[in-house]
Amino acid sequence: MASSRWLLPTVQLVGSVLVLSALPARAELSLPSTVRVVGDTELIWLGVAVLVFAIFLWALLATWRLERKLGKERRRRAELEAQLNDAEAALSAEPHLLFIWRGGSEAVERIVGDMRETCTCPLDRQAQADFESWLELESVATLGEALRDLKSRGTAFNIGVKTLAGELLEADGRAAGGLATLRLRPLAGERREITKLAHESRKLARQVERLTAILDNAPLPIWLRDEEHRLTWANQAYVQAVDAETISTVLAAGIELVNPERKLNARLAANGRSQGAVDRRRSHTVINGTKRALDVVEVAVTDGEAGFALDVTALEDVERELKRHIRAHASTLDKLTTAIAIFGQDQRLRFSNSAFAKLWRLDTEWLATNPSDGEILDRLREERSLPEQANYRDWRARHLDVYKSIDTREDWWHLPDGRTLRVIAEQHPFGGVTYLYENITEQIRLESQYNQLIDVQRETLDNLHEALALFGTDGRLKLFNPAYSALWGLDTDFLASEPHIDAVFSVCRQRLPDDLMWDELKYAVTSVDDDRRPLQGRIERPDGNIFDFSLVPLPDGNTLLTYTDVTDSSRIERALRERTDALEAADRLKTDFLQNVSYELRTPLTNIIGFADSLCLGLAGELLPKQREYTNDILVSSADLLSIIDAILDLTTIDAGAMELRFEEVEITELMTDAAQMLRSRIEKRGITLQVEIPEAAGTFIADKKRLKQILFNLLSNAIGFSLDHSTIRMGARREGDDVVMWVSDLGKGMDPEFQKAAFERFKSRPGISGHRGPGLGLSLVKSFVELHDGTVSLRSRLDKGTTVICRLPSRGPRSYLHRNSLAERLPKVRAL
Repeated sequence: MASSRWLLPTVQLVGSVLVLSALPARAELSLPSTVRVVGDTELIWLGVAVLVFAIFLWALLATWRLERKLGKERRRRAELEAQLNDAEAALSAEPHLLFIWRGGSEAVERIVGDMRETCTCPLDRQAQADFESWLELESVATLGEALRDLKSRGTAFNIGVKTLAGELLEADGRAAGGLATLRLRPLAGERREITKLAHESRKLARQVERLTAILDNAPLPIWLRDEEHRLTWANQAYVQAVDAETISTVLAAGIELVNPERKLNARLAANGRSQGAVDRRRSHTVINGTKRALDVVEVAVTDGEAGFALDVTALEDVERELKRHIRAHASTLDKLTTAIAIFGQDQRLRFSNSAFAKLWRLDTEWLATNPSDGEILDRLREERSLPEQANYRDWRARHLDVYKSIDTREDWWHLPDGRTLRVIAEQHPFGGVTYLYENITEQIRLESQYNQLIDVQRETLDNLHEALALFGTDGRLKLFNPAYSALWGLDTDFLASEPHIDAVFSVCRQRLPDDLMWDELKYAVTSVDDDRRPLQGRIERPDGNIFDFSLVPLPDGNTLLTYTDVTDSSRIERALRERTDALEAADRLKTDFLQNVSYELRTPLTNIIGFADSLCLGLAGELLPKQREYTNDILVSSADLLSIIDAILDLTTIDAGAMELRFEEVEITELMTDAAQMLRSRIEKRGITLQVEIPEAAGTFIADKKRLKQILFNLLSNAIGFSLDHSTIRMGARREGDDVVMWVSDLGKGMDPEFQKAAFERFKSRPGISGHRGPGLGLSLVKSFVELHDGTVSLRSRLDKGTTVICRLPSRGPRSYLHRNSLAERLPKVRAL
């Protein structure tokens, strides 16, 4: 080829030389002026001709050699093309794909072959080189690792790979010189089975390798045992749990994490060592110095057992705490008055408190059998404890639909026995339904009563004559009645809008311009002090009306303001006060008159008694029988008049608060005897029998003996005056606790009920048996003396049956006497201090 390139220029050069040699020797050439011919022209041309000839000969020789070599190469090329065609024909006879890489290049240089109709692969060459698009991921990973070793180290391989369609292919990699080839071809027959087994084996080996790595680094102890129950393998977590250094130490010493359970072995023996038998148990052991709870799971495998342990210490603590909470929760729910029932997802009863059984009157033993919701409804229907329903089945189905709903449902059950229940059904967080049965019968009754009471209260307030207004804590009017709006001329619509106290009082000031009072009321209503006190007063409006107001702080912070129209009562009160003053003045005048008259009458009466006594003694001469009788009558009448005057003086002294009692120790028997002796003559004169009833242990008590004698004297005088001749009068005394009871009883004409009410009033008298009418001061004086002793007087009388007067006196004396004695006892001690 190189000789042929030089042949044409050589021929051209030789031709040029021959043309030049044919020219005449003496011919002149047109040469540039710059060229000068040096030497003989003939010699030059001769040399040139020789050189050209020599070159021509060399060119012919070279051309011949080249043509010969070219023919040889053409024959070699034909042979190679024939061989290549034979090789391609041989390769095309078997379906395959041949990938060729040059050097360490990642890009495929050439792809040869075809696997059409033998397996699922792309038709495009570029897609064929993208293994991930049509091979399994695991096969792609395995093939990629093998190709990297082939290209880098020339390591040949023969492995099986799978397409995405699951077809098994043989992948054969070879290195030749600087080339790397991969041949993919489908398999059949025994070769396919061998390759398939190799592929599955490689796949399993990888899975075992990964699984072993995972198990060995798992955070929970895992172990394997052989048929003799000896440890054959354990992971690192097991080694750390038993506090060993290496797995070899564990296996050699047979260190157990937990005591091996023989239940699994017995089960395996009974079942013929069936693979997959599982034994679960909870065991406790010490790990790193701490007691831990483990859930141990052992599974029977072909040649032994596999087991693992889950640390459930926290779960066990939570379960224990959950059980405590559940017990506490159940105990709390059991104390509630609201009936509660919890049903599971299977609609069976899981829990019910005592209020539930009590509400429906169900047997607790039957409830303990966990009946279903429908069974409980059926039993309640049999006992007529459910609301009456026209179609019970539809109602029951609608009721049980709550298990399919997530919304809380609230119903009202009106039971045949008159009870009303509020039933709430809601989904339980752990599945199922929780029912709450609240008996609101009493609540509805109370609410009805409350509404009725509010209506009555509203009607009552509206019909009150007193004006009423209620101000809230914010100073706004919350409640009022028509009397309030009429009192101050306020518009009801304005008051109904809950105006502030400033707006209300601004209108009221027009009717009563008393700024000081209104400011005081406003401060009392709006004050935030905790010690708010009631406020009362009286106002007189310019129109002449008088009102009493009362401001009362209520416990809830509100303030009640009331106005009472006291115009008429105030006028009446003023008139009564004036009349009372006049009566008191008249009474004082009467008392003064009686006192003065008594003193004025006492002096001449004393003279009359003295002169009558002198006449009876015969100092003025002997008296005739008739004169003596008159003189004795004068003495008797004078004595009666003197007793009346003394009684009046005593009463006026008591009214003036100047009566002083002289307390001493009085013997009851002696007191009764002296009182009877004072009236002995009158008793004998009338032929009356006096019965004195005194117990032997009557003893003594503290009192004014003189005044007690006056009491008994007046009571006996009244009894004698109202008793028939030859009748009986009873007088007696007894002790009752700390009191001494004295009484005088007669069998006379008695008193009518009307007179009994005024028997102890002054100057209230009635005629006796003989027609004599006393001044009416005896019982009044008795009552005054008894009350001075801190005692009480009572009277019991019936017409024609007699009268009994009972006096009850403290045995230790009145309070004033006890107080003086206590002061007297303490006085020496005080003086000593």
